[in-house]
Order: sequence, then structure tokens, then C-alpha cells
Amino acid sequence: MPHPDDELLFATDDLRSCLESRREQALSEIERYDANRLLNSNPDDLVSYFAEKYQVTVPVIRDNAITAAQDEIKIDVSGRFDYGGWDCERVVVPGTRLTLHVQVDGEVDLIRYRASTFSYNPPRGRISGQEVILTYQAPHAEAGGAKAYFDDQLRKLREHLAWTTADLVQFNYSLPATVHQAISSRRSRLLANQDVVASLGFPLRERPDAPRTYTVPDVKKKVIPSPPPASTAPYVPEPALSDQVYEQILSVLGNMVRVMEQSPEAFSTMGEQDLRTHFLVQLNGQFEGRASGETFHGSGRTDILLTESDRSVFIAECKFWDGPASASTAIDQILDYATWRDAKAALLLFSRNADFSAVVAQVPGVIASHPQTRGKVTTASETVFRSQLRQRDDSAREITLTTLVYNVPTSRSTSERLQPRKGRKPS
Repeated sequence: MPHPDDELLFATDDLRSCLESRREQALSEIERYDANRLLNSNPDDLVSYFAEKYQVTVPVIRDNAITAAQDEIKIDVSGRFDYGGWDCERVVVPGTRLTLHVQVDGEVDLIRYRASTFSYNPPRGRISGQEVILTYQAPHAEAGGAKAYFDDQLRKLREHLAWTTADLVQFNYSLPATVHQAISSRRSRLLANQDVVASLGFPLRERPDAPRTYTVPDVKKKVIPSPPPASTAPYVPEPALSDQVYEQILSVLGNMVRVMEQSPEAFSTMGEQDLRTHFLVQLNGQFEGRASGETFHGSGRTDILLTESDRSVFIAECKFWDGPASASTAIDQILDYATWRDAKAALLLFSRNADFSAVVAQVPGVIASHPQTRGKVTTASETVFRSQLRQRDDSAREITLTTLVYNVPTSRSTSERLQPRKGRKPS
């Protein structure tokens, strides 16, 4: 028989309601999150922070940590004819109590809740700390039934836990999208409010209760992630190169490559500097002379710089492929040249290798392995790759980098490959 204090597990409350409450807590905190900190933070970092903070830690049984205990007790057998309890007197006999201590990692309290899939015959037990305690107690003569009882209870425990896990995994999977939508919505509202205030023509008054620091509240049984570093100073919107213009720039660069492919002899002996000049001519034709080359910027000189209102909005680096290290070095140079205002960049990789396909195949791995690369490297076309780079001086800001790999033809009369010019840029 079970312990009188045992309860039906997986039956106290509805798990769906519990998870919905947690989702509402996440959305509520996003609404309360300091406005300037939210605007100054990288949105993807905020999504990761809130998703990690509010995701559930799935309970998992530690099979190698199940232990048993036994102690002597008195068993009330009143009313049982086999023990002579047919009269009104209370009958107590010697008995034994066996307990299994099932260690559970994760949020063990979730074992109390009924999943979307359930049975009307759940296991019985007690939750204490990180343990589920299963109990069997009986007169000494019936102690042999303990194994069958525990086997049945453990089977039910694992079965119900599998149903619970399915619901929890689904919740964790959907949480980032929910958080992303909430953060995007609040950012849009905050920026719209700033536009309204700016239209009044008066400076924004600082709230006396505006927070200067941020303290992360405690959450039971979880290691709480730290929020992404961000300033609480008033957010100042920054002009940015639109995605449409960025794609237009990349299209201009791509059109220049098609010219190179149609007239291979004209470009077969050109080095980096000469090739860069042709790209600059095309960009200046589209953007009214605002593209420049070899411009001092950041901590070095960048190959192509496009400015708007005395502010850099696009940078590009031209490089001949000379193995994976050459591409990684080029990414380093882009990061060196970039300032916090730069948000979009391009890396133009020229290859004169005989096996151009082999070069293209290596490029995504080189980008992905760079320590400042964030997230996945996506393929825009067979020879064009898109990635995000964290800026070194401010991890909350990122550079969108498009890497374009070009097959630069070699003249039949050229016996050896033209090497990039050395000493042109600081390493």
C-alpha cells in the first residue's frame, strides 16, 4: 500500500495553464524592461536572454541515482479478516516501509501538472527537493509485493514524464518566436513615440524615476542568464543604410563582375588596386561620387567606402584568395576599419585558382569559424554568402557582411598568378 501522504502525480493542475502563465510573465517583463536599454540592446541578444530565462528545464530521471531505504513500522490492519480484524478493536501488526528515492534533474515541480496527454491512473508519490519519493508499506508477510509495486509506479512515472516532456519541448521551441514578436512590437512603439516627441520640437524630459542600473530578479531552480550589456542612456536613433540600397550596391558590384567575365583579357593581369578602381567607377556612377577608395577609416584604410552626409554607410574590402587565412585576415581588416556607425559591409574575394569550385566550397566554413561571426552563414547564391559580425568595441552592435567570390580570369599569356600588393594596409 502507498504512504498515506502520497499524492497523485501529474494530476494537480493543467500543465498548459502553467506554461501560459510563464509565457505571460515573459511578455510582462518585456513590457517593463527599461526602454533605453531595450533600444540600445541588440534585438537578437534580447531574444536569447528572455528565451533562456523563461524556457522550462525538462525534468529528467537520473536512473543511476535511484536509491532504496527501509524501516520498521506498525501497520494498522483493522477490518482485515486475515488478521483477525473482524471486531471493532484496532489491530496493529509489525510491518515494513520501503521507499525509492528517484533523483530528478530539471524543474521537478512540473511533475505535479497534467500534460495534454494523460491517463486516469497516474503514479503516486511525493516530491521533496529534487526527488520523487515512492513508498510501499505492508505487514512483513506482504513485503514481497514491493518490487512489482515499484516497477509499476516507475513505469507510470516514465510514461507520464514522456508526455510532459513533449509539451515542454514544444513550449521551449515556440518561446523565441513569441519573445521576438513582443520585443519587435515594443521597439516599434518606442521608436514611434520618440518620433512623436521629436515632432514637437522640444527636448525630451528625463523621468526622475528612470533606472540607472538593472537587477535581474531571481527565478527558482534556474541559473539566470545576464541581460545583454546595453546603456541606459537616452537612445538616439541612428541613420542606417536601408536593405534596399544595400542590395542595390551589391547588384552594382555583381554587374561589374559580369563585365569582367565578358571581357576576360582586359582584367586578366589586374591586381587588387586596379580591380577596385573599376568597382569604384561603377559605384560613383550610381551614388553621385560618394564612393572612395583607400580611405582612412577606423584603424586603417578600407578599399571602398560609401558615405552619406559625411557619415560612412558602407565599407568593402577587396582581396585575392590565397587560402583560408587570406579570407579570415580580410574579415579582420573589415572589423578594424569599421566604426560603430557602420552596419553593412562587403568582402570581395577574387580567385585565379584553376579549381574555382573548390575555393567557393571553403569560403562559408572560413566565415563561420571566425570568432566574431554570429549565427549561421547563409547562402544567397552559389558564390554569395551573408553573415553577421559582432563589432569588437561594442558587442551589442553588428555588421551585416556579404562575401562575394569572383572568378577572375587569367590571360593565356600570363605564366604565373599576379600576387596582391604587399605593404598596402596595416595588418
